[in-house]
Amino acid sequence: MPPDDTGPGWLAPLDDETGKAEDPPPIGPVWQEFLRAPLVPVALAVSLGLMWDRYGQPALWVEFALGLAALAGGWAVRQWRHATLWPFLGLGFISLAAVHHHTFRAVTDPDDISHSLTEEPHLIRLRGIILEEPATRRADPSALGSVDRDVTLLQVVSVLSAERGWQPASGRVSLSVEHPEGALTRAIAGDIHAGDAVEVVGTIVRPRPPSNPGEHDYARSARDRQIRADVRVSDSATALTRLDPAADWPLALLARVRGWATGTLDAALPPREAIVARALLLGDTAAMNREEWDGYIRTGVVHALAISGQHLMVLAGFVWIAFRVIGVRRTRGAWLVLLLIIGYTILTGMRPSGVRAAVMVTAFCGGLILRRSVMPANAFALAWIVVIICNPTDPFTLGCQLSFLSVFVLIWGVGRGLPPAPRSPEDALREETRSLTENIFRTVVRMIAMMYAVTLILAVANAPLLAADQHLVSPIGILIGPPVIVLTSVALLSGFLMLLLAPLGPLATVLGVVTEGTLGLTGWVVRATDALPGGSLYTPGPPDWWLIGFYALGAIVILRNRPFRWLVLWLAWLLLGGIWPSTPPRTDAVRITFLAVGKGGCTVIETPAGRCILYDAGSTMGASAVRRVIAPYLWHRRISQIDELFLSHADADHFNGLGELLRRFRVHQVTMTPSFAEKPTAEVASALLALQESHTPSRIAAAGDWFHSDDLRLEVLHPPLRGPPGSENERSLVMRLQHGENTVLLTGDLEKSGTTHLLSLPPHRVDVLMAPHHGSRAAFPPGLLRWSDPRLVLVSRGRPLNNSIRQQNVSLDVVLWDTWSAGAITLRSSADGLIAETFRSGETFVVKRRQ
Repeated sequence: MPPDDTGPGWLAPLDDETGKAEDPPPIGPVWQEFLRAPLVPVALAVSLGLMWDRYGQPALWVEFALGLAALAGGWAVRQWRHATLWPFLGLGFISLAAVHHHTFRAVTDPDDISHSLTEEPHLIRLRGIILEEPATRRADPSALGSVDRDVTLLQVVSVLSAERGWQPASGRVSLSVEHPEGALTRAIAGDIHAGDAVEVVGTIVRPRPPSNPGEHDYARSARDRQIRADVRVSDSATALTRLDPAADWPLALLARVRGWATGTLDAALPPREAIVARALLLGDTAAMNREEWDGYIRTGVVHALAISGQHLMVLAGFVWIAFRVIGVRRTRGAWLVLLLIIGYTILTGMRPSGVRAAVMVTAFCGGLILRRSVMPANAFALAWIVVIICNPTDPFTLGCQLSFLSVFVLIWGVGRGLPPAPRSPEDALREETRSLTENIFRTVVRMIAMMYAVTLILAVANAPLLAADQHLVSPIGILIGPPVIVLTSVALLSGFLMLLLAPLGPLATVLGVVTEGTLGLTGWVVRATDALPGGSLYTPGPPDWWLIGFYALGAIVILRNRPFRWLVLWLAWLLLGGIWPSTPPRTDAVRITFLAVGKGGCTVIETPAGRCILYDAGSTMGASAVRRVIAPYLWHRRISQIDELFLSHADADHFNGLGELLRRFRVHQVTMTPSFAEKPTAEVASALLALQESHTPSRIAAAGDWFHSDDLRLEVLHPPLRGPPGSENERSLVMRLQHGENTVLLTGDLEKSGTTHLLSLPPHRVDVLMAPHHGSRAAFPPGLLRWSDPRLVLVSRGRPLNNSIRQQNVSLDVVLWDTWSAGAITLRSSADGLIAETFRSGETFVVKRRQ
């Protein structure tokens, strides 16, 4: 028998005659609703458990011990009939969540493939099950030697051992299949799908931790996804073989449905709109090019395109209304909506925002089926708990945090804070005297105003998180957000119906036209506004203490229904974040950091007065070096503008990040060599065009020039205004940096005649020498060591090659460091001397001057 009380709890009864919820008690402060919801303290406890394990990193036995202590304490309380059971339940949930998070990330089977790995790649032959439908990653045109590749996840089943043959193995690996021809090969694109059993021959390596301050920790994110290794295949035609189709039939069935939907969209829509439709309807963003996807991010409307809870709520609302219109009974309609949303969530990849929406829809549909009303706070807490059960690392991702934050603000901030204005009898009379057209116009205006008000509130709520994680603020998103959401919602519904009605032909064609038109208009709006000045702003982001204070005060304002004094304090805190200085604290030291950008170069020089100078900004990884390494490091150092950028020469791996750098930072001036602009390559032309379009001043530097920045002197030793003959490497910009008695020599890719010209100058003794041309032995003659007499030699390079210099190539009393193994290398120059530190290996070296 259902309970007959109407007090607070998980469910409240519906009226037996009307089928609607009984009149609720008067709405009080929001905190009272959360206090009455029994799942809220459970959600808080499991959140504390996740944070304890992630940031406190206790041993697993400690977490188990806490759980056993909570269990024993709860049993004792029950035996003594004491009333304080809740603290022990809370400790139990904390322990349970901590153990779940720990085992999910760190506990592996004895035969896990990660146990035999190192950071050095080696050849391996393994078998496993494809877990995800392969997605294509297009080559980056700015990266040297970049090719198309397919990526997926592989569940390892067995590994071939030279001594024992095939041995059982376990673990999940990331599989990347390269296509040197620039086109997909049939083996991966046509025949292999999720659920298939395959045999793979490739190189395997352990995920690398970050090599630079501020860089994304790929190794940690791989652990969060239970990825133990990276496997790269260079020739899919011979190294990737399908053994058994549909070995995992649930995955295979899901892949077939997604494949059918993808083929239907590709056949019904033009290529550009089909790619966007696949992202909108299926969550498949792999086919979108980088620039187009970044445009949605910069304009702040990527949430309208990527699969999110918003899409599921729009779809659920539309289907529910459609069922009610055609006369489907409420209970049957609730079951159908529930099944549809759960199926669609699984089809689109079980993203955290989708799981959150699916759980909340399921809760409310369950309320309709059981004829009980559902407390929103309980449904909200249940969704959080289910997301943690599915993947305990999801709450630490930006998408999950934004999803729950937006729902909290919408329900309890906007819903409770912007109630509809009461209508007086006079208002009703005036409405009756107006024409139908005027009433419709007024209603539309009110709806538009409400949409923009909600967009503004959500933008303010989400902006600090986005600025902290993405270092991006998008004011233009407030302007285009409502129309883009309307357009993508129409495209979502028409595209969904088009897939359902595809067998009917003409009707599906009409729906395809609607989908094509709305997606085309959406793309036009995004492209047009992305180019507007001030539409998006890059920022170092707020400090952590301010971020915590902002959301803590915001939660208090909402939970207490916005008491005036709390609202004023929250606004004051918001203002404090806007005026808080973003520059690093000033000292009397000069910092010179050689970033680990692979084969390429970027040296960041910070002066005591807060000026920032860069020497080179490029890499063989292309413009992604700025997105992944250079910009994150500068933001980590609270740097938002670059006073001067020196380009050592016109090889792309030393300047191909210029365009992305100009987009993210204000660069006051760019200095280049006399022959830089003369090199007839598309990369040089693109760099010069970027300087012109950004109105960035440029100048030429040659031997004999010198520059001052605070107490730092920069002297140009090479090249002269003309020559020497040969490649651009031979005309590299060689600069001697001097701060007090400490000296550093930057050499670019100097080699051959350039080195000969430099060594013809009087010797310049330095404390630190950058090895020319990424440490190539051919560019590092013994005479250069005698000429410069350094104490420390630094090499900016990727994985060492056979022709790279080793310790035996330098004197025994000279320390040799390289950015591949040591990570970013920072020199701190002060009146007390010169100290060198490495980020990755954690070494410290005091550079002592020669006597």
